Amino acid sequence: MPASGLWPAAAPFGGAALFPGADVVARILAACGLVSAVACTPDFQSPRQVTDLRVLAIRQEALDDNGVTSRFADASVDFDALRAQPLRVRALVVDANARPSLVVKGSLCAPTDSGRCDGVATFDVPPGASGEPRIRLDVPSDFVALAKQDDRLKGFGGIRVQLSLQASDGDPHDPAMASKILVYTTAPESMRNQNPDVVGLEITRAGAHVATVAPGETIPVTAGVEYGVRPVLGPGTAGIEEYDVVDLSGQTIHLRETPRYSFFATVPVDFDRDEADEPLPGQPQPVNGIARFTAGVGSGPMWVVVRDGRGGIGWISVRCTATSP
Repeated sequence: MPASGLWPAAAPFGGAALFPGADVVARILAACGLVSAVACTPDFQSPRQVTDLRVLAIRQEALDDNGVTSRFADASVDFDALRAQPLRVRALVVDANARPSLVVKGSLCAPTDSGRCDGVATFDVPPGASGEPRIRLDVPSDFVALAKQDDRLKGFGGIRVQLSLQASDGDPHDPAMASKILVYTTAPESMRNQNPDVVGLEITRAGAHVATVAPGETIPVTAGVEYGVRPVLGPGTAGIEEYDVVDLSGQTIHLRETPRYSFFATVPVDFDRDEADEPLPGQPQPVNGIARFTAGVGSGPMWVVVRDGRGGIGWISVRCTATSP
């Protein structure tokens, strides 16, 4: 998928030797099925305190024909034309003691209970301009044909592919592992998902507004004082989407996303919880954020990751500097 040179030799599947990479693709087919009505959000359960190398999140972005990121998270698949939309994958890889020797490897397979793709070829996931590991993935037409043939629902709803990542940078606890279910959908554009964006963090103290911090900015705080944090999502489809799905009976169901936030930081910053949900419509907004943090004297990074419950992911990275009262 990333490049032809990364495919292993042709492997037998059902007694026949198929195209190069069939040993990977054949294991994907068991995951083919209804994805437009199923939440495909991966679970990165882990302590909120970052003390070593970690992969906090993986984001899927469908690409337009010219290779520019489209507004969609899930990629389209056309079984008649045997064509799958290319996509870009971005990873949020962090380390409390960042090292310049970061190496990220990826592999593809059917979704597994362990989140690992064992026994398949790996490929490099190089850093982009921002330093985040990213790679373009292209599904060959042979794969699309094989997926439709093997799928018991004959491609209804699309297909699902597991991307597994392994990151190493010389950290004593290397390697760091993570996975994400990549979604390829047959749904019309009106039903497709778009990634949420965290455009800022509103910081409060005892319920009073202190500042709204944009990505990459620094939060100045007083050491030992508890602050509230409220993620600010982007406007329109970059925020909370309402969407339609079609169930197996052919009925259209109207739903609303329920974003969940995960909080991470290094010493000297500490959040009071791992996760928090977006308040439901009609509920009062929390007075002092949906999570709280306290910092000791010093400086450290903070990350907030949002998942929309159906595969879309976004995040924000900021820095916190605390001084003595």
